[in-house]
Amino acid sequence: MFAFAFALCVVAGCRRKPTEAHLRLDNGLRVDLFATPGGDKAGLVVLFDIGANHDPAGRSGMAHLVEHLFATSGGAEKPARPIDKAKERYGEGFHTKTGADYTLYGVEVSAERILEEIDDASFRMSRLQPSQNDLDRERRRLLDEIATLQERDPTAAAMHRAAEAVRPSRGGGLRGGVAAEIEKITLAEVEAFRRAHYGAPTARVIVAGRFDVEEISKQIKASFAIAPAGKLPPAREPAPSRVTGTLVMGDAPTAAALAVPIPEPKDPLYAAFLVLGERVAGPGDGKRAKPGWKSELAPLARPDVLLLGAPIPPGQPAAAEAFAARMRADVTAIVTAPLAGDEADRVLAKHGAALGITPPTADGIAAAPFEAAFAAGRRAQLGVDGGALGQAARSITPEQLAAAAKLFDTQNSAAIVTGGKI
Repeated sequence: MFAFAFALCVVAGCRRKPTEAHLRLDNGLRVDLFATPGGDKAGLVVLFDIGANHDPAGRSGMAHLVEHLFATSGGAEKPARPIDKAKERYGEGFHTKTGADYTLYGVEVSAERILEEIDDASFRMSRLQPSQNDLDRERRRLLDEIATLQERDPTAAAMHRAAEAVRPSRGGGLRGGVAAEIEKITLAEVEAFRRAHYGAPTARVIVAGRFDVEEISKQIKASFAIAPAGKLPPAREPAPSRVTGTLVMGDAPTAAALAVPIPEPKDPLYAAFLVLGERVAGPGDGKRAKPGWKSELAPLARPDVLLLGAPIPPGQPAAAEAFAARMRADVTAIVTAPLAGDEADRVLAKHGAALGITPPTADGIAAAPFEAAFAAGRRAQLGVDGGALGQAARSITPEQLAAAAKLFDTQNSAAIVTGGKI
């Protein structure tokens, strides 16, 4: 999802190290700081250890709704700021997301504004007071968002269903949320959930870019000292089963998707899978996925599944399964090819900084402070050992590559063809 532009400086040989500081406040808040001497921007990220996996029973989408309200609501001291106002203020520097195991709020601003943004983030954690109007507005926006993901965009919907087949959401939920359950969430329910769980002990604040470490440390300690307590909610029950192979859903298929489970970062096959994932998800160069395919390989933002999707050419709905078979055959040819001499190095160059394989550089962080802050936070949440992963990536064996390629076969992955009445 996020383009880790700061990796480019590693390739270019920019070796200056950032100034780091790591704090834990008395209330449990974890703080990571990565300061650079140059650049003109700073990124602030608040990551909660709570995501869709923690939605209450019968309330799929609760964490996603909290994300929306956290980002756009106000209180006695500040007015609400609907998403259009937030984007007006931050432009492309405004980021929110709910994953299976995290909730993200992040901004990238000029370095001179970072103190103000720290205070704003503290306000959102400590003194937010969403109104019924806020809930109604954000519920509508959330329902529109998931309608596109789950129904309106044929290729996105096929990718969504493929992901649910091979890595089903916990507790009968859906990625993004179940519309019927989101409709039932009351203001009292969402506020009780937010106040009970979104507090200092379940949060991590990361700041990256140009700032003074001592000044920012003092500001964070002062601003977040009153952050509320909170505890991790119980995780939803694991999904009972998953579907592999090929499944046709609907009477007039218009899109097909392939979902492949990604091993855990500590798995011996992870580095080999990352190489193969880049082959099929990277830009077409004769060896990679075909032009027109949509792909998603986000090792930190969505670490559980690799997705490929494509529209079925008009006039071919009757040959939907054959289209999926050709897609599988194309992918198989890609992932079973021998390892190219510089292939692992190219993958390391692209993902090395994000995954902590190559040490962060001051110039790389200055170039993309939000991405650097997000990557640092997610590495900590996922327990990614960059050193071990780098060693594994530099010593991939043919046997590991072959074993990773099997994760793309019909026994391990899901191909979904969908469209029409389901």
